[in-house]
Amino acid sequence: MYSVPQNEQLSILVSSLGLGFLLGILYDVLRALRLSVTNSKIALVVSDIIYFILFGLITFIFILALNKGEIRFYIIIGELIGAVFYYISLGIAVIKITDKMIALLKRFYSFIFKVISAPFRLIKKCFSKLLCRLRKFFLKTEKKSSKIRKKLLPKLRLYVYNLFGILLAGKINLKKGGRNIGENYEEEKASKTG
Repeated sequence: MYSVPQNEQLSILVSSLGLGFLLGILYDVLRALRLSVTNSKIALVVSDIIYFILFGLITFIFILALNKGEIRFYIIIGELIGAVFYYISLGIAVIKITDKMIALLKRFYSFIFKVISAPFRLIKKCFSKLLCRLRKFFLKTEKKSSKIRKKLLPKLRLYVYNLFGILLAGKINLKKGGRNIGENYEEEKASKTG
């Protein structure tokens, strides 16, 4: 461990105060970017994680460059004092200005979105009218076809798709002309042939 002269310690402390000031500005830049996109809690957590990663990386490089990698307490305290000084001086004004700029950006984004989406909304409106007309047409034709189907199909509801199920069940339970065909089916069949 080497000893650092006091004048060099003082210059490192002043540099760490400036670095803390710059890190305060960096946080406000990340805050402005986050608020211009979204205001959700997840975005807040993600931006804070990004900030602390950048904070740690910049502090590591700063300590490596100026103090040969030795961590000194006064460097960390200097960064914190610089960040606090930024927030009580320039930070208040920056927050107010960025809030107004973010509100303007959100208005601009919504205007651009409306301009870009206008043709798509028009197309959707045209197609929704067309689809509504097609739906009405198909409902009318479905009603007509169901009436025709009821007239044309035989009363005996023995179709191929339910014949298979009837054969598997082992009994016939059908209606023909208002009569039940079922239990007496074999007797009726024998009387017709006899």
